[in-house]
Amino acid sequence: FPKSASMHVGRFVRGLATAAARRGAEIYERAPVMALHKVADGHEVETPRGKIVARQVLLASGISKVGPLGWIRRRIVPIGAFLVVTEPLSPGQLQRLMPTRRNVVDTRNLVVYWRLTPDNRMLFGGRARFAASNPQSDEKSGHILKAAMVEVYPELADTRIDYCWGGMVDMTRDRLPRAGERNGIYYSMGYSGHGTQMSTLMGSIMADVMDGRPDLNPWKDFDWPAIPGYFGRPWFLPILGAYYRMKDLVT
Repeated sequence: FPKSASMHVGRFVRGLATAAARRGAEIYERAPVMALHKVADGHEVETPRGKIVARQVLLASGISKVGPLGWIRRRIVPIGAFLVVTEPLSPGQLQRLMPTRRNVVDTRNLVVYWRLTPDNRMLFGGRARFAASNPQSDEKSGHILKAAMVEVYPELADTRIDYCWGGMVDMTRDRLPRAGERNGIYYSMGYSGHGTQMSTLMGSIMADVMDGRPDLNPWKDFDWPAIPGYFGRPWFLPILGAYYRMKDLVT
């Protein structure tokens, strides 16, 4: 991508939170929704930190394994995304491996992507395996990602991996987002790995939708059927991963 760029998403999120707080928003971290009830004044949201009554509610995140949102849980699959970062590379390596310093992504189903960091390390990420993110899973995925990196750059075979981590992506069956309203509750989610751009845009759009402009919702005509046989535990992920690995081998 000759015109691509990358950004520090953690700093971006903190910047959005700071801007929202400056405009009067109150932010409560570590407060998962444990119950959601219709009341006379709107909706009562129950969390481990207390209850709040809101005239309108917008669900705009991935869905955890606990809580009352079973309808959405049957439509969102949490899938891990993983990254590794090498030790600093020498100027000669940098010039040989990434002379243009561009971001790179491949076209496989089990996609991988990479770039150089400001301190001259190789950051290499991807799906690696269809699994959740936890310390053990991150470590396994890190080994897979290093092997994939060495396929692209054999001279990095003996390069040390200094960092390895993972996170969760909320994926829909067709990898397209969904947004709308159900039983008086608004939702916008399922960005399937493209949330940095799309969720920021949809935040603005959903504010207008909730103000009485549902025609502005670009996903308003998309149905959202449940995934057959899925009730929140993604038992089919290993099968799906094997299927995509096979497709990558034959294409």
